[in-house]
Amino acid sequence: MIITLFFKLVSRIQFLATSTNQHGVHSPFVFDFVTKGLYQKSKELALKNDFLAVQNLPKKEEKILSNICNYFKINQLYTNSKELENSLDNNYKLLYFNTIKNFMFDEAIPNSSQIFFVIHGIHSNSKSFQKWKSICKNNQAIVTIDVFYFGLVFFRRKQVKEHFKIRV
Repeated sequence: MIITLFFKLVSRIQFLATSTNQHGVHSPFVFDFVTKGLYQKSKELALKNDFLAVQNLPKKEEKILSNICNYFKINQLYTNSKELENSLDNNYKLLYFNTIKNFMFDEAIPNSSQIFFVIHGIHSNSKSFQKWKSICKNNQAIVTIDVFYFGLVFFRRKQVKEHFKIRV
């Protein structure tokens, strides 16, 4: 317990020292997402309490996830990649994982660049953080964004592979 708390504290300090805001982002896609999505001030939360996966999130994390959903016009959170196969529209789809502990990246890789992952708890302990770093190194994860509370993974095939740490 104490080791986990110490890891979170050290991880937070390292994150704050190495992360940036929108001024350090040179990717048009990520810059637009950060300025019009993550940093958007919204009083209304897009998430409904009927999403079991996000019911117990702290307010700050709920707001961040809500801003992500608002920006990409997400109206349904998927928690299983099999559910996505039945969806035929061409809109962005969010596949949410409330823990990275049992996450199998190679089994979850989508066949569409319109699907992206949001992974909760990437800084919760050293094993989770190591797993997050291995996801970031994977060649199929083109754009990865660390916002400390969540890790976002995009499969934008037409973009150069990049990793961002964004303060929110």
